[in-house]
Amino acid sequence: MLHQIPPLLIVAYVLLAAVVGFFGRKRAAGFAGNFVLSLVLTPVIMSLVLMLGTPRPQATKAKAK
Repeated sequence: MLHQIPPLLIVAYVLLAAVVGFFGRKRAAGFAGNFVLSLVLTPVIMSLVLMLGTPRPQATKAKAK
């Protein structure tokens, strides 16, 4: 017999994935990539990956003087 997953648990899981995506928005995968990966791999694993990884290097802006 299959058990039904409570809707609140699903909402919490998606919200945690969105938080991980938000914190990963400045990484190579961006918000969408980190959000989808956290849905697939779980937000806990992706948050560990984000903590251990390095941010995307910023492009240097030429200043006109």
